[in-house]
Formats: sequence, structure tokens, C-alpha cells
Amino acid sequence: MSAIFLDRDGVVIRKASDGEYVADWCEVAFLPGSSEAIAAFCRFGYKVIIVTNQRGVATGKIDLSKLKEIHTRMNDVIASCGGSVSAIYFCPHDIAEGCTCRKPKAGLLLQAAAEHQLRLSECWMVGDAETDIAAGKSVGCKTALITQSEGFQQWVEKPDICAESLLLAAKRILGDLW
Repeated sequence: MSAIFLDRDGVVIRKASDGEYVADWCEVAFLPGSSEAIAAFCRFGYKVIIVTNQRGVATGKIDLSKLKEIHTRMNDVIASCGGSVSAIYFCPHDIAEGCTCRKPKAGLLLQAAAEHQLRLSECWMVGDAETDIAAGKSVGCKTALITQSEGFQQWVEKPDICAESLLLAAKRILGDLW
């Protein structure tokens, strides 16, 4: 089985300001076309799985119950648009903890692959940061970067495709199926 792994902030929903976190449902704003893209992935047989670093849990800026509420309500909105998120995996650790789940490490992807019987070489990792691309590449996923700049050209690990939004990335990933 194949899946589309999506980073959350900056891919599906608007990212908070630097040093801040989306900590409450009232702060969630879906990026234009992201729900439509998720619905398209589902229509064409992909599992959609969100994998997200949520350091704000470790620093006390995000309450775990609020994070779970955000994810539940995100799923409801996506379902109302015809999509489905099979699972949401998050890393609640601080950078210094050295866990195996915080991207760029691939722990979240490996956990999802085991639990959903995924062939990682048939999966895509879609993110907006170098850590997302590195995590995907480390386990053999194809990668897509959501960006509006060329700064990624300096990265060691380059994405397979780049697009300005998840919707445009979906059109490139799905190609003729769209």
C-alpha cells in the first residue's frame, strides 16, 4: 500500500509566526486547496497520513488535550470536503531530547509504515522544510517541497518536486490521474 505523508504546519494549515505554535483550534487556518488535495489523494487510493513535529508540547506552549482537539477537528473538516486522514503521528519532544521520532529522523514514518503496511518506496513525503525532505529521503520516499522560494537549492537532500501549495503538488504527484 502507498501513502502520502504530509507535514501539518505550512502544508495543510497555516504555520504560526516564528517561535510560536498553533495551540488552539481558533488559530487553525487551512491553506487554500489543502483539503481538496487531500480528497484527491484519497480518491486515487492513497492513504493520507500527517506526520508533524510538535515541540510546543515539550516546551509547554501546547496543551496535549488542545493538540488532540485540533487534530480531531481537522479530520472533521477534511472529511466534510471528501477527504480522509488515516492517522496523525506527532513528535511531542524538544530538540535536545534526541528522540527518534522528530524529523529529520524517520521514526514517525517508520511507525506509520509498520502500522499501515506501507511500502515506503511507493510513498511521498510532502513538507515545507528541509527536515521533512530529509526524513522522507532517508527511508526511500519520493519527496515534494511546498515552497515559494529557491532557498532549498543549497540543501544536501533536494526534493523530487517543488510546488507553491499542496494542491499544486497533488496535481504533479497524481499527474494524469488528476
